[in-house]
Amino acid sequence: MKKLIFTIAFTSSIFTFGQKNLIKNGGFELDAEFWRGENILTINPYTKKSGTKAGSISEFTSPQWKGVDQEFNIPKNTAAIEVSAWLKADGVEKGKSNWNKAVMVLEIGGKNENIAELEGTTQWQLVKKIVPLNKDRSGRLMLALSECTGTLYFDEIKVIPLSQEDYNKITEVETQKHQVAVITDNTPLELLKLNNGNFEKGLDSWRGNSEVVSDEKYEGQKSLKLSSQNSVWTGIDQVADIPADAKTIDISAFAKTKDLKSGRNDWNKGVMILEFTSDGTRKISEDQMIFSISDIKEWQKFSKTLEIPKGSKRYRIMLALSEATGTMYVDDVQVKFK
Repeated sequence: MKKLIFTIAFTSSIFTFGQKNLIKNGGFELDAEFWRGENILTINPYTKKSGTKAGSISEFTSPQWKGVDQEFNIPKNTAAIEVSAWLKADGVEKGKSNWNKAVMVLEIGGKNENIAELEGTTQWQLVKKIVPLNKDRSGRLMLALSECTGTLYFDEIKVIPLSQEDYNKITEVETQKHQVAVITDNTPLELLKLNNGNFEKGLDSWRGNSEVVSDEKYEGQKSLKLSSQNSVWTGIDQVADIPADAKTIDISAFAKTKDLKSGRNDWNKGVMILEFTSDGTRKISEDQMIFSISDIKEWQKFSKTLEIPKGSKRYRIMLALSEATGTMYVDDVQVKFK
């Protein structure tokens, strides 16, 4: 997760057009080759996501735009591109403006598209975004500290071209996944341990940066507050074990929004996503959408009961603004198994 991204940011693409990465040396195994800003880029053999190396940019004294970039050509008949990277922030302190953070930015047709913004200290996280194209056949990808201090690490950078068929398939799959059911059935199930699902202990057991507040809550004294002024993946997650004899999982939460505006795509809203893995990292199946909301002014319960895919050993809950702006509150997250 880490927000991904998913986000969102956590789309699984169906490629038939071509899987060629338009970015050269996206894993920095060839050091700074193909990247501009080699005097700024540090090749890091110690902090990396895969392979033997990763790239990084650091600034500790004078907040300024400090970055590297690479231009690329887009094949004919490309309808969209999928931009992705593994990113990690270390001690990034936001500058004067809200957008002065560690960033990954795509430039297409003279316009910038934010792919990711990071601040503070984070774990490695996969960021991914699909960007529809017009007639543009060239682009530039930038990684930078945007007038802030700290260190940004990056690895496995990719720009993948998608045909119209590919893009249509992805859109169809995402639309189907974002069907939301409001469940009022309170059939009792065995309650299994989910650490701090009501956020009474702040963000204990959850990964990511966010707020826990007391002015809005469904029960208890606190709730989670996710807020963003920019269309980026903003969220937290938690990973836990699945009981060996479990056949189904029931997951629920209460949520509400305030001034939440959807992003470019229909699924860019406030979301709760469930992921099944074999070991905490390798996915067993497609991510499952528990809810996707944009205009819920009062606390509302969302719940789904799902069959556990064969081979699943762990699950991951993601709560996020998937490239939406505004605020979402979440409380009383519960997981039950049968």
